[in-house]
Amino acid sequence: MRTNQPSRESSAFYRADSVLRQACPELVVSKRKLRQAATIELVRHRRANAQPSLGFASRPFVLCGLPIKKPKLGELLHERRNGHFVLQVTGHPSYGLPWGQDRLVPIFLATLAIRQHSQVIKFNSAAEVLDTFGMEQGGTQYRRLIGAFQRIFEATIFFGTDTQCHKATVIHQVRFNFMAEARIWYARDPEQQTTVGGHEN
Repeated sequence: MRTNQPSRESSAFYRADSVLRQACPELVVSKRKLRQAATIELVRHRRANAQPSLGFASRPFVLCGLPIKKPKLGELLHERRNGHFVLQVTGHPSYGLPWGQDRLVPIFLATLAIRQHSQVIKFNSAAEVLDTFGMEQGGTQYRRLIGAFQRIFEATIFFGTDTQCHKATVIHQVRFNFMAEARIWYARDPEQQTTVGGHEN
């Protein structure tokens, strides 16, 4: 026996976002993508008004780059080639290889080194680093930041080139640690920065 009454499922209401995800998933924008779009808009606005925020990076990381994805457990060697250039990064067994957003730490430190005209870099607190990169102030982000500093600090970095010159192979190699010494402190209360006098990062 048939009836003209609609079924329970066909008469139910659905949220617009769930319908959109099913019908047109490419139109759904995540919070992360919205933040990226806002950052891109800010950069373009500053370029248009001749007020760019310049950042600097170490040459080996520009030419070859650190890992983007998290390395597998126990993987301590990263190698990247770009033409005649080769970058090898050996991670510490306790902290692993630098990866992902860890790349922001060398950029931040190199930029401060240029601005302060010194290889000894000083800044008020770890919260300043989070603020510089637009990261939320909180324990989770702070722990990620400290982990990034530890992975960068403990890594041994090898950078070299191999070129062919008049039938002879020319090899130029450099091995270094990005940081020689690091001391970082963090205060949740901004007022505490004035009471911890002398304890600069």
